[in-house]
Amino acid sequence: MKKITLLITSIIFILFSYGQNSVIEVSSLTQPLPKTNGFFYLLPKTAFKIEVSVTRTNLIKGYYTEYAEKLLGLNNVISTNETSYSLNKISIHSFSIPDTQYLYYVELSPKQEKNQFLTQFYQNYNFTNTVFDSSYSNISTQLPDFFKNYSDLTYVEKEDYYVETQIIDGVVTEIPVSKTKKVTKTVEEKAHEAADFIIQIRKDKYDLTAGAQEVPYSKEALEFLTSELNKWEKNYLDLFTGISIEDELTYSIIVIPENELDTLIPLFSLDAAKGYSTTKSTTSANNYYLKISPMISHAKWEQFMTAKASEEKYIPNNGYRIRKPCSAEVSLWYNQKPIQYCGMYQLYQLGKIETLPAKNDDFNIAKFVLIY
Repeated sequence: MKKITLLITSIIFILFSYGQNSVIEVSSLTQPLPKTNGFFYLLPKTAFKIEVSVTRTNLIKGYYTEYAEKLLGLNNVISTNETSYSLNKISIHSFSIPDTQYLYYVELSPKQEKNQFLTQFYQNYNFTNTVFDSSYSNISTQLPDFFKNYSDLTYVEKEDYYVETQIIDGVVTEIPVSKTKKVTKTVEEKAHEAADFIIQIRKDKYDLTAGAQEVPYSKEALEFLTSELNKWEKNYLDLFTGISIEDELTYSIIVIPENELDTLIPLFSLDAAKGYSTTKSTTSANNYYLKISPMISHAKWEQFMTAKASEEKYIPNNGYRIRKPCSAEVSLWYNQKPIQYCGMYQLYQLGKIETLPAKNDDFNIAKFVLIY
């Protein structure tokens, strides 16, 4: 009886001390799932969020551009309305997502069930954690109020003088008469007035700084008056030269490297006239790429493990499967040439999948995988 009791005690001790979870690869399931409690987990992989900032420049022709050279001697002016695009900056952020290709089921060991492994895990899990914060911004510069709302009287009052013949008291008399009438101004006449105003502003600035008024302005008053005159001059010059308005457009791209490692991954195209597009341009000079260059090769490790697995007495591990990230250089390419080194990143896709030994009940698997 004592022997039977001792045997039962030994079996219970072995179950709770050495009984271990089994890990089954669900994606290649060839056996029925165990009936005991367990949980699923996925290996992580690395993705990139790429934010692209594009500057859109709108060139707007002035109201009196045609008369800029004739009246003011200006030839470097905006002659037609145009829109152009240029790259401002690119920022890259990495984050982890589940790799659905590697799904595993873990059968809880008696020790894990006793210690309430899953309950402890979910109590400590941070459900509010995000991989990145995303926000969209479109910074737009408005047309200056003076330029947008500029208006000038299209007519001018003109006095006509003539002699009118009248009979007064039977005597024919010529009497001088004047009559006011409104005449529409031509665009050139209005341009002349605007040019005259610019010349007057420049004269006023000269008189102000030269002290022609003999008024003892304070430094602050002088600076204010000069600033106001400069604004007026610029407002009227814009009518001849035109203006340039810039908008900042922001786009986001999610890139998940799969089999394109050490090759060029298309990101977007940017045409100076058409702008941003995620469609690859037929003109290679307009295309931007991401290149990921691994810093390590697993060829020797795979060769060694293949040789080891061929040994007659080799018993493979059946514990947790994990994959640690490996380093890779990430660079930005344009027109088939590197233009920016983005840095060194850790990518899970580059890591080798290792199978840990069984009997690892205390191993914190949550640090390496995504449990769901």
